[in-house]
Amino acid sequence: MPLCKCRDITKDREIRFKHSLTKTDQAEKAVRLLIDVTGIELAVPVRPNILQVHYDVREITLQILESALVDVGFTLHNSIAIRVKRELIAYCEGAMRSRLGIEIEQQTSLTLNTPSLHHTLDPRPDNWRNYI
Repeated sequence: MPLCKCRDITKDREIRFKHSLTKTDQAEKAVRLLIDVTGIELAVPVRPNILQVHYDVREITLQILESALVDVGFTLHNSIAIRVKRELIAYCEGAMRSRLGIEIEQQTSLTLNTPSLHHTLDPRPDNWRNYI
């Protein structure tokens, strides 16, 4: 599958979470949060740390999705290859949205209504979690 099919309005992407000993089912938890989000047609956990998402780029972008997941406490995989891929996808989706007449102001952030996942998964203080 090519990184950027600029003609398709619906996108099929993978969101990869960082492998963690304490957060073993991040993809499953993310599915529960993303089920009712406007624009997401399908969200399926492929593995405990990989989420397959099918969404309408007119409603939402991968960048908005990933930033919302990070805001509620998920940890994304952040290798150099993944970061380059994210930037390329963000560029393609931004260009498509501007071609469709969707203004940048409409590219707002997504707020997922949930308590912080860190506190429900791990009782340790925030500064201690960085060492595992």
